[in-house]
Amino acid sequence: MRRAIQLFFLAAFTFLFFANPYSEKLPVPADLFLRFDPLLAAAHVLASWELHFNLVLALIVIISTVLAGRFFCGYVCPLGTLFDLAGRRAPTTPKKSRWLSGKYYILIFVLASSLLSLNLAYLFDPLAFLTRVYTFLLYPFTIAGANLGLDALRPLADYLNLLYLSHKHYTQPVFALNSITVLLCTGLFVLHFITHRFWCRNLCPLGALLAFFARFAVLKRRVSAACTTCMRCYRACPMGAVEQEPHKTSEAECIECATCSRVCPEDAVTFNMLPSVMLRSPQKLNLSKRSFFLSAGAGVLAVLSHRMDPVARIDTGRLIRPPGALPEGMFLDVCIRCGHCMKVCPTNTLQPCFFERGIAGIWSPRLVPRLAACDQTCRLCGTVCPTDAIRTLSLEEKKHAKLGTAFIDRNRCLVWERNQLCLICDEQCPYNAIVFKWEEGYRKPYVVSNKCNGCGLCEQACPLQGASAIQVTTQGEIRLAQGSYSEKAQELQLELQEDPGDDGFFFTDDAPDNKAGSSDVPAGFIVR
Repeated sequence: MRRAIQLFFLAAFTFLFFANPYSEKLPVPADLFLRFDPLLAAAHVLASWELHFNLVLALIVIISTVLAGRFFCGYVCPLGTLFDLAGRRAPTTPKKSRWLSGKYYILIFVLASSLLSLNLAYLFDPLAFLTRVYTFLLYPFTIAGANLGLDALRPLADYLNLLYLSHKHYTQPVFALNSITVLLCTGLFVLHFITHRFWCRNLCPLGALLAFFARFAVLKRRVSAACTTCMRCYRACPMGAVEQEPHKTSEAECIECATCSRVCPEDAVTFNMLPSVMLRSPQKLNLSKRSFFLSAGAGVLAVLSHRMDPVARIDTGRLIRPPGALPEGMFLDVCIRCGHCMKVCPTNTLQPCFFERGIAGIWSPRLVPRLAACDQTCRLCGTVCPTDAIRTLSLEEKKHAKLGTAFIDRNRCLVWERNQLCLICDEQCPYNAIVFKWEEGYRKPYVVSNKCNGCGLCEQACPLQGASAIQVTTQGEIRLAQGSYSEKAQELQLELQEDPGDDGFFFTDDAPDNKAGSSDVPAGFIVR
């Protein structure tokens, strides 16, 4: 029965992940599991000092844990299910792990850093981690497998005249930091085969948070007088929750899996829910004061190190966030690095950061225009964000959510550097933000800053090898925590409207006399 429940939640997690581009059509949100995550909710509240409505659902898990114990780890958590499906070595006489308190110290570290506005929960949270694994590894491999299957079926589709199937092809997504994700994932499963559920037992801060509340649970393990002390339950317990005296249980570690009950030859083990047990004092956690303060101090030190990190303080102007992203400080506090926005991006332009913003920015989404532009007809990234780190915008609002401004590197531009004719950036711009002006007898491109949305179509299309001659920077970006982007753009006198018409600077065979050799630049043009 337990395995069936585990498989159900794993299947639900996987289905919601692959269905999330269509989340608005589903009866439940694609990020449902992340909304039920108490660790993400706690870190979010401490870092931002506000309670997002989506994360109120995490209170349901906390209340359920007080009633039924640490059932989430044993039945719901998809990462724990994957560990169980991976199997375990033949049970031997287990030893008490000296790492058992590690998860509590990691929890203290995360909460202390969050309290000082550095949200590091994404580094350790199992649901955020597994979502990233799905995004960066499973999803690309699934697309590759689907394309291989379509290639194999193409001859049959051609024979049956199935044109749709014959020409069907999925765009292959690629993501940075894949190797790091592979190493982390491999490391967790290697530890699992050394000690069953090593991560869940010793390192998972979400498990530590649930273990704290599980000490008050009404549902508890009980052993009757029929016990013969055969120790089968002690050896079979996947979490090491059964003590060497089998009548005793470490309630914080028990995940209510009932393995001990199934292996007991005398049927002496039962799980009962009696309200009277709540009157008893909960078991104490085996935590030393010194380690507690060291963990909290490590969290404070991480905050200070981040704030003094020169990499995090230097703004290169090239770290472009998705449209609708909150202002940078708020964005880093709220974003849980789940990868949903990167997965749904149809152009694959959203990529994970590394150390461009220091440790606080790892795995956060950034837009890479040279790889691909931001599709101006898409708003999916905001619809799947579980914490509203990326606001849900209408297409009209998104058009005014200025990502930055393009500029032309005259040292690389074919027109400026070599006097060659090139119109590609102008042809690609949907806002007519690139115009041509006569300069020293040649038509030279300029960027009209109040018309540029920063979408990156020009940078993607630039025919140069390597870095583009026209690049988008964060200059002039608009990022609002609340309020209308359209109104803000109007206030700044921006003209962010699609304009497929002419530039107003017409091409002729010869430069007009009144413009030849002119060096005047119209107002509103960016010249670099």
